[in-house]
Amino acid sequence: MHSSRTLGILALFFCLLAPVQCRRAAAAGSGDPVEREAEDALVSYLRIDTSNPPGNETSGARFLQQLLIKDGIDAKLIGSDPKRQAVYARLVSGSNEKALVLLHHIDVVPAVASQWTNPPFAGVRSNGYLWGRGALDIKSLGIAELMAFVDLKRRHVPLRRDVIYLATADEELGGINGCRAILDQHPELFANAGFVLNEGGYNETIVDHVSFWGIEVQAKVPLWLRITMKGSAGHAASPPDDGGALGKLVRSLDAISRIPTPYRLTPSVARAFHEAGNARPDERGEVLRGIADPMDVARVERVLSPGYRALLHDTIAITRVDGGSAINVLPANASADVDIRLLPDETPNAMTAKVKETLPAGGELHVLLDSQPVPESPSDTELFRVLSSSFQNAERGSIVGPVVGAGTSDSRYFRARGIVAYGIAPFKVNYYDADTVHANDERIRARFFAEGVRLMRTIVSNFCAAGSGVR
Repeated sequence: MHSSRTLGILALFFCLLAPVQCRRAAAAGSGDPVEREAEDALVSYLRIDTSNPPGNETSGARFLQQLLIKDGIDAKLIGSDPKRQAVYARLVSGSNEKALVLLHHIDVVPAVASQWTNPPFAGVRSNGYLWGRGALDIKSLGIAELMAFVDLKRRHVPLRRDVIYLATADEELGGINGCRAILDQHPELFANAGFVLNEGGYNETIVDHVSFWGIEVQAKVPLWLRITMKGSAGHAASPPDDGGALGKLVRSLDAISRIPTPYRLTPSVARAFHEAGNARPDERGEVLRGIADPMDVARVERVLSPGYRALLHDTIAITRVDGGSAINVLPANASADVDIRLLPDETPNAMTAKVKETLPAGGELHVLLDSQPVPESPSDTELFRVLSSSFQNAERGSIVGPVVGAGTSDSRYFRARGIVAYGIAPFKVNYYDADTVHANDERIRARFFAEGVRLMRTIVSNFCAAGSGVR
């Protein structure tokens, strides 16, 4: 009898509670249908393996093309390699105003599935996150740009400028077979293009509140080298005095890693640090705001993270070593890849010569990727003002400033042609999630992705819709 009464009370309690829970569930599941559509699109995009190497970006390009075609947009696949194509679409305004290019890359860096919590190409929704290689770099931006692009078409928005959607291959390996080839082979597709929005920016987030939005206007210069070494093949029980190919390679890599890379403050980095420092009340903010030559190197190294310090000197990273087939066999050949990032105003010649000086007999240097400095994009443009006002309206009290990127992107190919290119990050990203870029368990918080999609639509509409803009 007592048990029956208890069950009855519990049943009544759950009956009363159920409508409340249903209302909560409905509230949690409600939202902008465009944002829900964007999340579904991103999950599907993350499930397409576009690892580079080898590439195979055409699978991702076809997916994006079909999303555009579904909305009646003439989207083309372009590129000479049928496995590594890009997708291109253009909304025509009939205006002579400079066109805006919405750019992102389809390829992602490889992932070792056994090291991930969730499979890297499963597009898993879990614990409020969207998991997958490319969630932050940079398929999320590609979908946000696509939704902003199709939103203009769906709403039949009168345009004050053309808008171009461009998704490219090969960015992760330098863009030579992607963006650069497209610009060289199809310059007519970018007639009257004057502005680019791409990856490369960042934001600093404190307890889910953005304190600083960094708009990337310049980046370091990439120099990627491959060192190959020859030696005597044979039995490891009787190694040659020089240690063979791998022994010589190890010594050369040690010498390369010790090439001096002194701190040097460039004007663009000084300005970027001063802007970022205004958003921080701590000692790091004090160092950033006060950075100047001569630098207090000891304090810089104590207070600033490696990410900040990478903008004050050239960096050298040994990223791949290859050689040998068995523990008791001396290989005849060995190689290593070295990723060098030079300060934004440096040419690669001097560093290449220093690396070459470390090589012994039998060593060769091959340049996989190099670049020349390109002018930074100015921050006194209407697009920069639109970005600033849009970011600050999205996060009251936040600060916006131009920054320099420690990495590189396809933006440099547009900047070299005199086209203004900005790197942006419309999504809030906490530092512990940001650390998953090019690492294991890459992910983006679903709520932050939805907010970024909304922000991207606002930015594109404010800059491209007739009668809009910030002067």
